[in-house]
Amino acid sequence: MLRYLGNGDVIWESKNGTRGAISLALMQSLCSWKQKDASSREAGGVVLGYIDIETNGLLACEFSKPGAGDRRSRNGFFRGKRHQKEIDQWNKSSGGNGTLIGLWHTHPEKSPTPSSTDLNDCSNVLTKGCYSPDGLLYLIVGLEYIGVWFAARKKTLEKLGDIKIQ
Repeated sequence: MLRYLGNGDVIWESKNGTRGAISLALMQSLCSWKQKDASSREAGGVVLGYIDIETNGLLACEFSKPGAGDRRSRNGFFRGKRHQKEIDQWNKSSGGNGTLIGLWHTHPEKSPTPSSTDLNDCSNVLTKGCYSPDGLLYLIVGLEYIGVWFAARKKTLEKLGDIKIQ
């Protein structure tokens, strides 16, 4: 479930009670990568943030951007190893408080849905990655909406809703 706050931020809650927030600034920055024309390639990376000590909520506030080592095509994106280095740097620069909160990428469709490749990638990160014990936020930036899911180990990806791109 998604809920908009007056300042433009979005808060979410999964069926298992995991909660979090996505800042308006983060959503606006992600939208700069949307695939606006037929020659645009998919982009992606990881979502970085914090686990709120009081609520155990996942606070998404930064993301890694596509770059060296990534493979990008019209209908595909592969994260290179550099993204793990960015997670490690985020953690170090935050005094050990910053962590991997989720994954993001783009799709050339109005209202995005995960492909089988996306589901496999998410499952792989859930199996091998280091993240919040509850799971990961999974964002797909489409042409008109950002699709928002919650991914938990050994569970089906849970659709939380769509955020209209302004």
